[in-house]
This record gives sequence, C-alpha cells and structure tokens, in this order.
Amino acid sequence: MTRRVCLAVLALLVSAGMVFAAGAPEDAEPDSLTVWSAAAEDEADALVAAFRAQYPEISVDVIRAGSGELLTRLRAEQPNPSGDVLLGIAKEAFDANYDLFTGYVAAYHDDIPEELRDQAAVPRYYGFSMPLQAFMINTELLDEQDYPRRWVDLIDERYAGELILANPALSGSAYAQIYMMHGLYGFDFLGEIARQATFVASSTAVPESVARGEYAIGVTGEGNIARYMEEGAPVTYVYPEDGTGRRFDASGIIDGGPNPEAAELFMDFLTSEDAYQIIRETRSRRVVHPGFPGPGPLPALEEITFFAYDAEEAAAMRDDLTDRFSELIE
Repeated sequence: MTRRVCLAVLALLVSAGMVFAAGAPEDAEPDSLTVWSAAAEDEADALVAAFRAQYPEISVDVIRAGSGELLTRLRAEQPNPSGDVLLGIAKEAFDANYDLFTGYVAAYHDDIPEELRDQAAVPRYYGFSMPLQAFMINTELLDEQDYPRRWVDLIDERYAGELILANPALSGSAYAQIYMMHGLYGFDFLGEIARQATFVASSTAVPESVARGEYAIGVTGEGNIARYMEEGAPVTYVYPEDGTGRRFDASGIIDGGPNPEAAELFMDFLTSEDAYQIIRETRSRRVVHPGFPGPGPLPALEEITFFAYDAEEAAAMRDDLTDRFSELIE
C-alpha cells in the first residue's frame, strides 16, 4: 500500500471517529421511574408526591399489588424487569429473592440501624416500617376481661366465629402471623386456628371488618389498629403476652430495571426523615428510623413483649408452610 493510500485511509478513520464522537449522546438526566408497591395506595401516592416535589422532571408510575403477586411478576420478567423499585414488602421476601435486587448505599444509610436494613456492606434493601402484629379488638363486642391475651387464647371456643385473619398465601403479614404461631405452638396449633377463624383474601379486610363490628377479633399490623382508633372506631389493641416478632418490611432497587439512576434517587428519598414522617402519618406505621416514636395511641417498644423473629428461616419455609396451611383452610 502506498504512502498516499495509507494517509487517505487514516484520514477516513479519524474523520469517522470524529463523527461518532460528535453523535454520542451525553448521559441523560433521569426522567422516568416505575415503583412496584405492596404498600397501601394512599401511602405510595403520598411518597411519590413528595418525591416528585423534589424531582418534578421525573415521571413516576406506581403499580400496586400484593407482595406475592409483585414477586411472581418480578421472577416472570427476568432478565428485563419493567419495575425499578419494590416498595414495602417483608424482609424475608427480600432475603428469599435476594439476587433479584441490586446493592446501593443510600444517602441516609447511617441513619438506619444496622438490624433494620440489609447488613451487607452495600445493602440491597432498607427498612420501610415495622409491621408489628397485634390483636385488634372490637370493644363493643368484647368486654375487657374477655380479651384474648396470648396467641394460644385465639383457639378458645369462646371466640368461635369471632376471629378473622388474612390468607397467608396472599399476604406477607398474614404469613408472618402463622409463622409466629407455628414457632410458638407448632403445626397442630395452626390446625386449630384454621378451624376457628374466617380467612379473607385481603389483609386490609381484617381491620375493616373488626372496625365495622363484623368480627370481634382480628390479627393485623399495629398501624391498622392505630388508624382506626384515631378515627374513632370502637377498637383497641392487645399485644400478645407470649410475644410478637420484631420484624420489618423494606424497599429495594430491582436489579436490571430500566431507570437505575432514578431508582437510586428514590431510595435516597425513602431513607430520609421526610419519607419516614409520611409513612408514619399516612398509615400510623411504626417506622424504622430511631428518631420517631410509636404511632398515635400505640405503646412504646419497651412496653411490648418480643421474641426472636428468624426472617431467614421464615423465608426458607414459606412455601412449604403456606402450602400445608392452605390445605387446612380450603
């Protein structure tokens, strides 16, 4: 090849490189986000509104469904999920699907106690709230001396037809309840519960039904009890004397989601005091941030009896325990 031809080829390559470089787009600012939410609709909406007030250029879509449905969708959409953040599902559900989430050190990482987030150096989830489980009692249907005080009391024949629970196959909080009862009293006890209680598809139907006086007793997250008490419903709380699990739900960034930069900004926001204040006020939840007391009329943590809640064990045995229990209530 002659010198003249070599120089011509080199000129063409340089020219092409300059064209490609000129045409390469700079990193675009995030403008879209899709949040998959197991939290209540008003709660997710309030969080998104506050986030958009900080980032008005980001359009946010919220897909609302139960935690089981969202996780099923997440697995089905691999390796290209359409969601960016999964909001408000049980810690054990994150642990059971750990590889489907990506690590990120959020802006307020150090404000969240280590035991209330993923303990990896680069966490894949942060605590959202503490859905402590308690008994919700309709005070017009039961006198105080007749309240159940322990989990084991729920199978007392006095409460036949008066107890409502959510189906653990459809609700993360309902699964936590049967896992705790199983840990305390074994599977035979769950058989007694299955015969004693009415089971509904939605966990929100439990406090609604007790508040309306359709059932005397429901097992539900404490935030639901606080909210109905504040609204003036004839209900109160009982934290079981044999203990309730010290557990939390969480939020994390979906691995492979379409808008990772926006997802990181949203996770920064979710770990801020502003976000935890919204979570606490919207649904009277007990949040994981240590700067906030218990919600509304509910007692402080030191007044509640706890037992160890093994989230890893709960996750490992979830399918088997749920399937066995579902056979009892079919």
